[in-house]
Amino acid sequence: MKKTKIRAALLSAAVLLVSGCGGGRAPAATEAGQTTAQASQTEKAETTVNAANMEFEEAEIKEIDKDQPTGTIKLLIYYDLCSSAADLVDLFESRYGGTIDQEICGSGTAYFERLGTLVAADSSPDITRYEWASFPHGISRNMYTPIDTYIDLDSDLWVGMKDIAEQFAYSGKHYYVPYMLSSNFAINYNKCVLEEHGLEDPMELYKNGEWTWDSFRDLLRKWCDISPDHIGYTGVGAMSFIATTGTKVIDVQNTEIINNLNSDKIVRCMEFLEDLYRQGLTGTGYVDPGEAFVDGKTLFLGMEPVWSYGAACESLFRKNLDYDMAFVPFPRDPNADNYYIAYDSFGYMIPAGAKNIKGAVDWITLNREEKMDPDNIAKEKAEQTDPSTKYYGKCPECKYNYIENNTDDLTECPNCGAPRKVRFNAYYIEEQYDLLQDMITPENGKFVMLFDNVNGFNADLSAMFQGSEESLLDGPIFAGASFAQLRESYYFSIESILDDYREKLKNA
Repeated sequence: MKKTKIRAALLSAAVLLVSGCGGGRAPAATEAGQTTAQASQTEKAETTVNAANMEFEEAEIKEIDKDQPTGTIKLLIYYDLCSSAADLVDLFESRYGGTIDQEICGSGTAYFERLGTLVAADSSPDITRYEWASFPHGISRNMYTPIDTYIDLDSDLWVGMKDIAEQFAYSGKHYYVPYMLSSNFAINYNKCVLEEHGLEDPMELYKNGEWTWDSFRDLLRKWCDISPDHIGYTGVGAMSFIATTGTKVIDVQNTEIINNLNSDKIVRCMEFLEDLYRQGLTGTGYVDPGEAFVDGKTLFLGMEPVWSYGAACESLFRKNLDYDMAFVPFPRDPNADNYYIAYDSFGYMIPAGAKNIKGAVDWITLNREEKMDPDNIAKEKAEQTDPSTKYYGKCPECKYNYIENNTDDLTECPNCGAPRKVRFNAYYIEEQYDLLQDMITPENGKFVMLFDNVNGFNADLSAMFQGSEESLLDGPIFAGASFAQLRESYYFSIESILDDYREKLKNA
């Protein structure tokens, strides 16, 4: 008997609107936005050369009058936030009297080029998105304004975020405090496959405190012993495994930048991952989550769960394949003193030279208020765990609009009689939803959350760690490269890059 369970982890548009579509890796810009950005970059090509690496005077800390009007804030962004977060933008106006003047530019390097150009020209935006390269790279070049004067991390509004903010402290100052966290990466899998082959469910192992590197490896072995075509684990590389040791590869600790590549914990983790490859238990790395489970060969996919879980569910649903998708945190290091996991974060920063700091602080505060609002929290859970049948808003035959005509409760078209077309329903079972919340909510106390700073420096450093068969964190697990040899090859180049940042930190 076919057992198809329509369960997915796609966060709805409503949740994204509550979060302001914020985050370290937000949606790509729309085609229109990209066109605007390309034109903008072309016009300013002569003034944006290497602006991402420009250094500026330390930002002035200005006093703000909390009673002054919020006014208009200038936003630099690489997608159309005013459309994607229209409800939040409207709330900014109705609650604070604020409006947003957004400029859409390219993402990645183009984003920092444009920011550097605007700061240099004394035309700084008032607010920008936090990106990995913002800390410590952008901060080390004085691209941003410290926010200690403006945000009270001891207030009830920011409960749970103070310890997180400390992971982004730079020379005794805070330039960034997230308004929400993301689970970064998790182990995604199809329960139907495990049930079919009599394998233990990682969710049950997790609930029983038995989800460790050892039980993870045992499941990979059992799976790969069944068929030479089976792939035990693929997806992201070593970073999330290393996090479970309680260690960061590169750690920025307020006044220090520490390279932990020689740490016994990291060496032990990399040896564990090298062994997985030698036993034939790993794949080749990145796989599209919409395709990862279609052929039934892959057991575990390490990927951002909200995206990959939902993409996998929808793909299997449309291909009419059996599935019951789930995800769990990366397995716990059996030698660790706690359950550590990696996280990502979402938030905004105030560039150096911002003219409307009051408005920028109001925008940051609004995002946090909406995220912490009890009614929003309850509404989000109700929506994300709702298993009811969902329909498209228009009749597939005559295009009758159920929404506009307030007839969304009908199951057939009152105009032509055609049955309503069912759309894929993305929802969590409650157990899965609650686990996700534990993985992104520090105050729940289920995990100790770590953010590694490997990608916070320059592109050369990032490339040494990830992205190829010869990189430190991908090569050993997916290509059989020797971590010890790679470390020896890269170590002094890494130290040379870090020393430049250490010098800037020392003089901050």
